[in-house]
Amino acid sequence: MDSEEHREWLGKFEGKIISSIIILPIVIWIWPEVLPFGLFEFWNYRGTILEWLYASWPIFAWGVGATIVLLLFKRDYYYANGPAEDILVGGALVSLQAGILEEITFRWLFFLENIVSLKIANFLFFGFLGFGIPSWFHINISGPVASWTSLGGLDKYVFHDTGWAVGAAMLATNAFFRDGHRYQGMTGVINSWFIGMFFFWIMFKFGLPAAIMVHFLYDIFIFIVVYVYVVIGRALGRA
Repeated sequence: MDSEEHREWLGKFEGKIISSIIILPIVIWIWPEVLPFGLFEFWNYRGTILEWLYASWPIFAWGVGATIVLLLFKRDYYYANGPAEDILVGGALVSLQAGILEEITFRWLFFLENIVSLKIANFLFFGFLGFGIPSWFHINISGPVASWTSLGGLDKYVFHDTGWAVGAAMLATNAFFRDGHRYQGMTGVINSWFIGMFFFWIMFKFGLPAAIMVHFLYDIFIFIVVYVYVVIGRALGRA
């Protein structure tokens, strides 16, 4: 994704925030049973911080390990430039912004809005005749593919017991999240899809505050690794 494509994605991102804030309350007011969850249900948290951290250690290990490999074997890795201190401070700010903004929008606002949008689309595209195309597509194609790629670990949510729209909305939202990382190349696209699905799992299991914290830590750990790499490089005379 070049800079122009990324700007286009950001425009869609901002537009979706506005439309979600406007549309979601109106539809819920007219059609209160459209959501299988309370509007702020995911803002509650469950478990302890230690449980959140323990559940998330695989992605922390992955983020740190993958970053080390990229830094060692691809010296022009896009994070590794500039003064080390700037990378650390800037990375902390970026991580905090991403953890808060991306989790609130993707794992909550967009997710709920997509449940509404998909149910409306399903009704319009022959759902009123008992054969909705979006529901059929999720149940027979996108859902099974997501189940296979996640080794069945997310089946509880992909095929949610409240209906197909929950899983379909999760996948649609995560696809948009994935597209926002195209500037990182194919590796970033694939990685962001799996990481986004993990954040959904954290949100369902522990609540939105847990997803915010885990997202922040995942990002900041990567920046800390880059910081250490640049500091060592500077000490060895490479910078």
